[in-house]
Amino acid sequence: MSRTAVDIVSIVRDAGIVGAGGAGFPTHVKLGNAVDTVIANGAECEPILEADKHLMEKNPGSFIRGMEAAMEQVGARKGIIGIKNKNTAAIDAVSQVISGKPEFEIGILENSYPAGDELVLIRDVTGKTVPQGGLPFMIGVTVSNVATFKQISDALDGKVVTSRNVTIGGEVARPVTVEVPIGTPVKDLIAFAGGVTVTDYEIILGGPIMGPIGDTDDVIDKRFGGVIVLPKDHTMVRLKKEPVRITKQRAKMCCTCQECTILCPRNAIGHAISPAKMMSYSWFVDEIIRKIEAHDLDEFTKQMVFESILCCQCGVCEQYACIFGLAPNKVYAMVRDAIKRSGLKYDFSKMPQYDGAMFNYRKLPALTYARKLGLERYLGHTEFEPLGSFIPGKVRIPLLQHIGAPAKPVVKQGESVKTGDLIGEIPENGMGARVHASIHGHVEEVTNEYIVIRGAGS
Repeated sequence: MSRTAVDIVSIVRDAGIVGAGGAGFPTHVKLGNAVDTVIANGAECEPILEADKHLMEKNPGSFIRGMEAAMEQVGARKGIIGIKNKNTAAIDAVSQVISGKPEFEIGILENSYPAGDELVLIRDVTGKTVPQGGLPFMIGVTVSNVATFKQISDALDGKVVTSRNVTIGGEVARPVTVEVPIGTPVKDLIAFAGGVTVTDYEIILGGPIMGPIGDTDDVIDKRFGGVIVLPKDHTMVRLKKEPVRITKQRAKMCCTCQECTILCPRNAIGHAISPAKMMSYSWFVDEIIRKIEAHDLDEFTKQMVFESILCCQCGVCEQYACIFGLAPNKVYAMVRDAIKRSGLKYDFSKMPQYDGAMFNYRKLPALTYARKLGLERYLGHTEFEPLGSFIPGKVRIPLLQHIGAPAKPVVKQGESVKTGDLIGEIPENGMGARVHASIHGHVEEVTNEYIVIRGAGS
């Protein structure tokens, strides 16, 4: 049945759908821009993760249906699904669904890192480059994760977001991908995967490269597609836990060899970002931050510091390019945070932009990347366990699982709820996303940060 554009936006908003690829941008807001092309991001470029791969293999029709609804809303004439060439089963499954639909095509991606970066993906499958400091809709494109489109399809059937696929991998006895309720405790998932196989370990939420360090008390939310357990002395753990003061001191070792700039994926698409240039000023990073906060920057320095906004935090500079393991990405993050605190603005049209002629020649093989980081031993196929395979006795559902303001609780302690009941509403005149109960049970605790539900049988 055809629906009006307003219907689709309202349905997506009411379902609490946000970007499932990690950013968590409210999808109903993203669908407010008219574009020519809708892209489904199925790259899943981080090692170990297989949540999106299983979705594309086992339920391709659902996310294609969600894409069709999104295309209707934004007026797009073309839909492109980005899938890595190594995922042949996913390519075959999606190909069957889109057969006879000339508006759809599969964008075959090399097994490179970071193929799933939004701007890199757009360049790969359309040849277009998003303007520096700009957004995809400015070139007639919008991108969402395949899981997000699957949630749109579910919303058309009246289902709200209450679960997501998660890969539990690394140092666990039984690596597995399973669909679990939102708010499931990480410790319960690790137990479901057979427990940890090393004595001293750390947990990474999301992918092992870009995901943050977490712990067993954390919970799954709408954005995280992975729980990765690594030894405490693993390279990735060491890099993520490096103190800021050490990062600043080590940055002064930079020999300005330019390798970080040469291998930067955002530089490769033509953006005027040069990590090596930022590192050459690392001796003065504290002074630069002070000047940002005081709005006391000359034009040259202003352009340099606003390069930090162009950084996608993929980690290539630190983890692959630099022979000393220095961290331009972390220096950029310090500067970017100072810019956000200061409220300073910049006209990115003043920056030079290049054609990115070397884009196709500067891609990093994902397997080589995984080997360099000591992650190859954890690569391998996981079995998929559908929703219902594991239901926790208790969930803690965050009210902020998205970009914007936290949802406001609309339930009280002691109330009974069913899966799908609204428990958190978007603040009035604010940008955010609705939050729903992910299991049947009783509300055990309500705060401004989360709502705890104990299962009916617990």
